[in-house]
Amino acid sequence: MSAVSTTYRSRWGFHPCEYATYRKLKLLNLVYERAVRLAHAWDRWHRKDPHNRVSRRRLRDDQGRTIGYAEPVPLPEPPLCPVFSRKEQEQRFVHKKGNYAKDGFLDEKVVTVHAWIATDYSAARKPASDAGAVRPLRGMLAEIDELYEQARAWLEQQDFG
Repeated sequence: MSAVSTTYRSRWGFHPCEYATYRKLKLLNLVYERAVRLAHAWDRWHRKDPHNRVSRRRLRDDQGRTIGYAEPVPLPEPPLCPVFSRKEQEQRFVHKKGNYAKDGFLDEKVVTVHAWIATDYSAARKPASDAGAVRPLRGMLAEIDELYEQARAWLEQQDFG
């Protein structure tokens, strides 16, 4: 298994892949960035104590002034992108409030994988002046195709409208 090492010439210079692979990398980069944003949203949600993971609706009078708040409604756990993110158990020794646990404890965290997509997309979209200066892609074509199909299927299921 070797990385893509051929170069393709366009009117702007030399690229590490053909246009079809570039379009796949473009969609993969879009989904990867969305996965990172969703993972950060999950992390913000997870850092809060359960009693603070709520939404409180304001109650207003006839003139629009706030007169109180409705009962708190628990916020659901934010979704994750299964193509690029997964939950893992991590052993920690310090609690959120700074208390040390001698034996440690397991805590959930979200890990985002395939960080090479951003670098491959960057290399594919910037032409080099000569063929020797082209940075080869790290990902294999088969891996890019497989991830593309998974990402496209996940993206079609989402309702980000």
